[in-house]
Amino acid sequence: MQFHPTGLIPSGILITEGARGDGAVLINKDGERFMKKYAPQKLDLASRDVVSRAIMTEIQEGRGLKDSVSGMDYMLLDLRHLGAEKINERLSGIREIALKFKGIDPINEPLPIRPVCHYMMGGVKTNISAETPIAGLWAAGEAACVSINGANRLGANSTAECLVFGAQSGAGAAKYTMAQATRSLDMESVARDEKRVFDEILHGSGSENPYEIRNQAQTIMDKYVYVYRNGTGLEQGLRELRTLHRRAFRHVEDQAKEYNSNFINVLELESMFEISEIILVGGLNRTESRGAHSRTDYPNRDDEHWLKHTLAYYQADGPPRLEYAPVTITSYQPTERHY
Repeated sequence: MQFHPTGLIPSGILITEGARGDGAVLINKDGERFMKKYAPQKLDLASRDVVSRAIMTEIQEGRGLKDSVSGMDYMLLDLRHLGAEKINERLSGIREIALKFKGIDPINEPLPIRPVCHYMMGGVKTNISAETPIAGLWAAGEAACVSINGANRLGANSTAECLVFGAQSGAGAAKYTMAQATRSLDMESVARDEKRVFDEILHGSGSENPYEIRNQAQTIMDKYVYVYRNGTGLEQGLRELRTLHRRAFRHVEDQAKEYNSNFINVLELESMFEISEIILVGGLNRTESRGAHSRTDYPNRDDEHWLKHTLAYYQADGPPRLEYAPVTITSYQPTERHY
């Protein structure tokens, strides 16, 4: 999971890096431009994981502010010195967001921000043609892991990734489909899955509100798998998530047969639990820090043991099964980052 450093609080709406690209700066409660301590050369334009960790370090060391309504700790993104003309000309979208969702005009006041979940850098394992190990399945974008991002996606990479591998997956899937002879479906499997989806979920029982369960799951992940992680927290998060999952009865209040968003939300909740467990288990097993995965108990990158991909496999009974695959390195050898 990649965190973007500047999400407007409490909504989490993204304040684009374009603001810092045009000269906006991050400051703490004392008005100090703190990025000079963490990235003296790049300052506010350091990579997203570095800026996110700097913000959280400032907060943890007591130099943050607290939102009186949400209780969130935050830093400030200051655009005031850019002047009204430049803000209106180049950053009008940011000003509109700030006014609508926080009631703050960045011409006159700095914006309250903190890191927010932004992009999934992992996904289904694919090859260069966007094929997955499952015959007949292609994947692209955030759903896929084609290994071009590594542990920390760079800005704008996602657009190029979607264009290139979206085209690859579409072409591959079409070619595969056209080459297949007509085949019959396993109707027993179809009937079994329909029964699971409709009888156990749509018409299931239980008193738990799925939206409250979802909020609690998000709170667990926010607490234990945020910018900084550690083994004790990941273990505790895993226990709490699994306990919550056992409580999460598949109950759909709305029994409508068409346009049933309540039904879709409950189906999504099950997927959220599966992915959340994979993130926790994968992070717990990876005893190092790499890109957006930053463990305070293992602060260094360990290429000797961990220069490899984590592969997680679903198991109907029990936790996800983990395997590991080597990283293909071509033109650029991994080196230590310096700021």
